[in-house]
Amino acid sequence: MSLPLSVNVELLFRETGDDTGDRIRAAADHGFGVVEIWSHSDKDLDRVEKALSDTGSTLHTMLVEGRLTLADPGTHEAFVGHVRAAAEVANRLGCTRIVTGSGVGLPYRKRAVQHGIVVEALKAGADVAAEHGVTIVLENLNTRVDHPGTLFDTTAECVAAVRAVGSPGLALLYDAYHSLQMGETPARELDGAIDVVSHVQIADLPDRGEPGSGTVDWAAQLRELRQLGYAGPFGLEYVPTTGSVDSLRAITEIAAAL
Repeated sequence: MSLPLSVNVELLFRETGDDTGDRIRAAADHGFGVVEIWSHSDKDLDRVEKALSDTGSTLHTMLVEGRLTLADPGTHEAFVGHVRAAAEVANRLGCTRIVTGSGVGLPYRKRAVQHGIVVEALKAGADVAAEHGVTIVLENLNTRVDHPGTLFDTTAECVAAVRAVGSPGLALLYDAYHSLQMGETPARELDGAIDVVSHVQIADLPDRGEPGSGTVDWAAQLRELRQLGYAGPFGLEYVPTTGSVDSLRAITEIAAAL
């Protein structure tokens, strides 16, 4: 395929069972050698590490665990600890990106003030990430459907935070599904900001199904992202409406044609 794809094995290849290593092997067997996971503390890391090694697969992203309200300074010490733990596991597994969001907003504090407090947390976390040779990728999350109350629910606010931190330890994870749910478009949000984008994830609207199951013209969207200058893989973080292999067919064909 001309456009590389990365599959989230928390959601895909679940047919193999609960073991993440088995899902990584199944993904590799079907030609997907770049994978993503969420948490690490609930996994047999020995099995994950062996599956990655045996298949030659790459772990592209994993989460910074703990959904903390970064607009509350009292969470910052715990956040830095979570970043350190994720970075150490990422080093072990050969992963270079660890994902976080801003957490929910606080109704009693002005948004601009909260933004500044979140930036302080991200600066501290980015320093730790950079020391470990990994990058925190800050993800935009929609508040209309999936994450009500999240502070950074627009791409612009995430971009502003990344620029404010100004560290190699922090970049943007542009989630096109969340962006589109908020009425945004890649052309508008990423024009002039593609330099801070480290990863892109996709899922279809309206129900976060596989690309091709909903309303989005993914050939046009992926072409636009490439024209903007994004050169990395597209992360498939969707809830399949059919078997994993069948759910991958449409986006694989689109990727091959572009």
